[in-house]
Amino acid sequence: MPHYSVSSMFFHEYKVEKIFDCVSKAGCTSIEFWLETPDFWLNGLPEKKLRNVLTGHKNLIPFTVHSPVLDLNPCSVNPDIAEVSIQSAEKAIEMSEAIGAQIITIHPGRRTAKRKPGERDFQRLENYLKRIKTAQDKKNIMVAIENMQPKINSLLSTPESLSKLLEENNWLYFTLDIAHALKASEKDSFRYIDLLFDRIINVHVSGANQNKTHTLPHSDENVKKILTYLSDCGYNRHLTLELEDLNLGRRYNHLEKTEIISNEINFIKNMFEK
Repeated sequence: MPHYSVSSMFFHEYKVEKIFDCVSKAGCTSIEFWLETPDFWLNGLPEKKLRNVLTGHKNLIPFTVHSPVLDLNPCSVNPDIAEVSIQSAEKAIEMSEAIGAQIITIHPGRRTAKRKPGERDFQRLENYLKRIKTAQDKKNIMVAIENMQPKINSLLSTPESLSKLLEENNWLYFTLDIAHALKASEKDSFRYIDLLFDRIINVHVSGANQNKTHTLPHSDENVKKILTYLSDCGYNRHLTLELEDLNLGRRYNHLEKTEIISNEINFIKNMFEK
């Protein structure tokens, strides 16, 4: 049976304890904890406090972590920005191991200029992944790289590019972001699954339309098709709601957000517990 999860950033206004309480009450069986969750990130990454919260929410274990991405680009043409971005990911792996996370998701970075990536950009990606592999070595945590939206300067936004990368890096796994895939096409979403099913260990579940991403999945027919296909293929790892609260039409309090997550989790469960 899959682990039903939600990104902690959906409850970004609240303290870590309340976030975990809301996620539990919503019926989740896991959580994807973003290290950039403001109450954690802006208060010095209090690792001991987070471990205590996790101890009080054992129903959300095993859990996953999302590496920091805001203001960062490990493939930046600026070597200082690239270095601090890579160090941030390395630190995230160390912390994820220390708090007992099962999986950490990383982003691949992008070309700095809004132009098609070239050889040097992919060399920077290769250097980044070598550093990540070293940081992950001998640790009891899996690293999964996420597919990006099909923007002109994206490094990994096609099934074929992810397949090639994972073939070359057999230690690396895959977080399938459905909304990012749908921004390219429905066909691409199924292609990721067909090519990389055995390497998918987390799925970011949300919808997408012409103007927005990370919308409510239950209202997107394409998401229903993709989840049904994953279920038919026997997928039983993490399914993580990744929603943008700014796309919900108005501000919601924590009780309303908990109800939203509960409804979406029940929608996902109906796809996998037939």
